[in-house]
Amino acid sequence: MPRSPGTLLCITPFKSTRGYAWDLLGKLNAAMADHLATHGIPTLVAYPEMPAPPPALAGSAARAIQLDGRLETAESVRATSGLIQRENVKVICSIANPAWSWSYLRLRRAGVRCIIVYDHNSGEYTRPRGLRRLAKWLLVRVPGVVADVVVAVSEFVARRQIEAGLIPPHRVVTIRNGLPTVETQGGSQRVRATFAVPAERPLVVCNCRATPEKGVHHLLRAFELVARSPDLSGKRPFLLYVGDGPQLPELQALRETLTAKEDILLAGFRADAREILEGADMCVVPSVWQDALPFAVMEGMARGKPVIATRVGGIPEMIEDGVSGVLVPPADEAALAAALAALLSDPCRAAALGQAARQRVAEHFTPQQQVRRLTALVEAGFGTPCKEVSG
Repeated sequence: MPRSPGTLLCITPFKSTRGYAWDLLGKLNAAMADHLATHGIPTLVAYPEMPAPPPALAGSAARAIQLDGRLETAESVRATSGLIQRENVKVICSIANPAWSWSYLRLRRAGVRCIIVYDHNSGEYTRPRGLRRLAKWLLVRVPGVVADVVVAVSEFVARRQIEAGLIPPHRVVTIRNGLPTVETQGGSQRVRATFAVPAERPLVVCNCRATPEKGVHHLLRAFELVARSPDLSGKRPFLLYVGDGPQLPELQALRETLTAKEDILLAGFRADAREILEGADMCVVPSVWQDALPFAVMEGMARGKPVIATRVGGIPEMIEDGVSGVLVPPADEAALAAALAALLSDPCRAAALGQAARQRVAEHFTPQQQVRRLTALVEAGFGTPCKEVSG
């Protein structure tokens, strides 16, 4: 039997039972593992905490292990280096580590040939200037300290790596996240029954974490401007917010000050949050910071819902304004209110935007494309042919 070209180690920063967004990344690791197994390449997926087997890896060729591979401590570097030697790890694919690290030198000495870093992080960035820029430029060109490939989930993230991180452009590759499209027949009735929303009332849904950067407070005030508008032909909209977080008490207090408070429900955390989107007439993502490529936008689009979102981060790469959704400036409550009112008063246009959104996800944001391209990078790290990945 031919000798294995080595082992793939996938490093994650979260515990094995973390939740939905991390499960999607876990499924990405599982799909890669299944394909690499056909080449005789085993895959390990490392979790810093593993209270239970990760559901995302169930039935796959991936083997879950407990290892803190975040390289934030000397012990983490030692443990990771030891695993590399014991398991003949040749390629690392990490969503836990930065684009560059002095620790990469030690991992390479332990036997790693290729380090791939998967950057899905959101947030602002500034370009370094003067001596700071020069120092950073020289630092990231020290042999061995920069990942061989930095995978960015959007062009926004790629620009951040190049312009702020000063990572050489030839090392940065954009591979967008993917989701399968979903048919939502019958979902609306269930959701409306759960929250006692009459069938004739347009249902606006927002699903995100309750933190200031997500902009839900702007949405509540924008909805107040719309809810009593005489231009809606008597069809009062209903706003359903699903999410939890440190800002939730503040949002609840804000709701109490609004004249439209009876038309707003803050449902808190719901395990069925994604299924609730099936009942929406439209979805709103009011982020005020630079979201990398938010699943909150993609989830609504994949279900054929018209999405109103802010023009931040990678969102303009997802939504073609006026074609597959509507973009508004962040924190602009008047613009958000106008966008809501326009779609609420024109259901035919809203439906057309939703259909175009689902089609856009089906063409440009599929899990198959994501797995295929990332697996090709991993295979190249092993020096094996970059064959097409099925599924």
